[in-house]
Amino acid sequence: MPSFEELTQAAGELRNAYWQQIGELAPDVISHLINPAFMGGPAWPALRQAFVKVTTPTTMVLASDGLSDPYSDAGTNPENAGYNGLGLEMYVETSEILSTYDLIMESWQFDVLYQVSQLAAQNGNLLGLLDNYQFLTTEIYANKVPDTFRNSAGRVGVILGLQSETRSNTLQGNLEEIRLVNTKLLTLDELEFVLEKKEKGRMELAELLIQQGNATLSDLTRKSVV
Repeated sequence: MPSFEELTQAAGELRNAYWQQIGELAPDVISHLINPAFMGGPAWPALRQAFVKVTTPTTMVLASDGLSDPYSDAGTNPENAGYNGLGLEMYVETSEILSTYDLIMESWQFDVLYQVSQLAAQNGNLLGLLDNYQFLTTEIYANKVPDTFRNSAGRVGVILGLQSETRSNTLQGNLEEIRLVNTKLLTLDELEFVLEKKEKGRMELAELLIQQGNATLSDLTRKSVV
């Protein structure tokens, strides 16, 4: 059986190949100086926490890079041996192209991506929830998102699971299929709509966002669909 290091390298190479088909993959990953898991945050499958930037002809994609790494005990724990970690990576897509590492780290786009990636790591079964409900809405603390998107509790709303119509939403990992899960920022009206109408509202909102076009794109100037 391949070593943990070989499994992790293979997973990373397949993710990189996927992104390189979509656009220009930045050569350096985005990461914190100190792993957030060492400071009380949730641990990712192989502990490593990183993010990538992909520049397409018209958009920028920021994506997690490590939620689909093999589990650190894959070589000794048969229960984890056949999995690419959580089986997913989270991403945010935006029309704003950020050119430097510092701009990315200070952006609302990265703030949203980081929060939902940590949410996925903490939950452990986000993929199962998406299989059951197709779309998920949640509230996160993303301090770099403008105040006009916040509710009275200081949180912003996002919807998870909207799919691209122009590229595959999955990639074949070295151990299993990996899903690319879009995170879309909601307006405050859209968040309140879902909170009021619950599951029915979530499905209605997803359909309205799809009809609006550019379903996977997050934009601070997008008009609310409700």
